[in-house]
Amino acid sequence: MKKSSDKKDRLERFVRDNRDGFDTFLPQDSLWDRIEAQIPAEPSASTPAKILRQPNNPFFDWRIAALILLTLGVGYLFFLNQQYGVTRDPGVALNAPGYAKQFNEYTVVIDEKRDEIIRLAKDNPELYKDFSADLNSLESSYQKLKSDLGSAPNKEALVQAMIQNLQLQVDLLNQQLIILQRFNNATKNHESDQAPVI
Repeated sequence: MKKSSDKKDRLERFVRDNRDGFDTFLPQDSLWDRIEAQIPAEPSASTPAKILRQPNNPFFDWRIAALILLTLGVGYLFFLNQQYGVTRDPGVALNAPGYAKQFNEYTVVIDEKRDEIIRLAKDNPELYKDFSADLNSLESSYQKLKSDLGSAPNKEALVQAMIQNLQLQVDLLNQQLIILQRFNNATKNHESDQAPVI
């Protein structure tokens, strides 16, 4: 360590003693011309071009901005999910966040009732086809209302219409379940009446 500090001290002393001599030497005017001549104008075909990531490169700036925007969007959706319990329909949550939890609850109930209808109607595909046609009609109306939500001048009225549509879907599914349960009970009773007595 002592040797490196000695060299440093000697260098500093040399620079200090010869400072005037350093200031008098100026580079020749042709020096820059010779340096520019040695720099190739375009990269040759044999050397691969390297993409430099410079702060003034607009492509690089857009990628960073897109990443930040994507992160903020995902964070906002996560916030909505935590705040309002939105897991099924983030589009409605963005346009009507105050109703997002209610929409989510209806959607969960509708999915559960549809699954139950599918389970109960597995022996009667014709009956299930009739039921699903009625429900698909209400569902297409709901999707139309949902697509109009972003550009609606009176969002409150449109949201109320969407909620009413979801209520109609739940009511329809309840009625279909009652019909299926009665039909299955009647079929079981009919089969048990025809069973041979031993």
